[in-house]
Amino acid sequence: MKRERYPLVIYLIIALISLIWCFGIVAAPIFANESGFKKEVSDFFYIFYEKSCHQIKERSFVIKGNQFGVCSRCTAIYFGFFIGTIFYPLFKKLNNINLPSIWILVMSAGLMFIDAAGDIAGIYKNTFISREITGGIVGLLLPFYIIPGTVRIFYEFFNRPDLNRIKKHDHTK
Repeated sequence: MKRERYPLVIYLIIALISLIWCFGIVAAPIFANESGFKKEVSDFFYIFYEKSCHQIKERSFVIKGNQFGVCSRCTAIYFGFFIGTIFYPLFKKLNNINLPSIWILVMSAGLMFIDAAGDIAGIYKNTFISREITGGIVGLLLPFYIIPGTVRIFYEFFNRPDLNRIKKHDHTK
C-alpha cells in the first residue's frame, strides 16, 4: 500500500470501529425485548460493554424501557469520539502526525475525574449533565490524539529507510 493511502485507510477504520461501537450502545436496548438473533445481539453488546462500564441503570439513558449498553458518561465519551472522528478532517489533514499538547487531554480528563471523585467522596452529587459534558469533552478530543498517533505509528513501522540517503560505511579497512 502506498504511504499516501495510510492516513485515509486508518481514518476510515477508526471511523468504522467507532460507528459499530456506538451502534452497539443503542442496539443493546432496542433489541433487548426481541427474540432470536436480535436478542442475542443485545445480550452480546451488554456483556461486551460490562467489561468497561458499570452499567448502572439510574446513570444510563433508556430506550424502550431498557438502558443503553453503557452509562451516560461512557455514552458521551463514545459518541463524542465518533463525532470528533467525523469532524477531524475539517480541522486537521489526515496525514497529520503531530499531537496537540498532552495538557489539553490531561485537563479535560481532570474535569471528568473531579466530577466523578466529588460524587464518590460525597462532596456533591454529579448529574446527567455533568457526566455528559465531562465525558463529551474527553470524547471529542480523543480523535485528535488517536488518529495522528496511529498514522505516526504506521509511518514509522512501515516506512523502509531510503537506502539512497544512507551512507555506506566500509569497515573492512
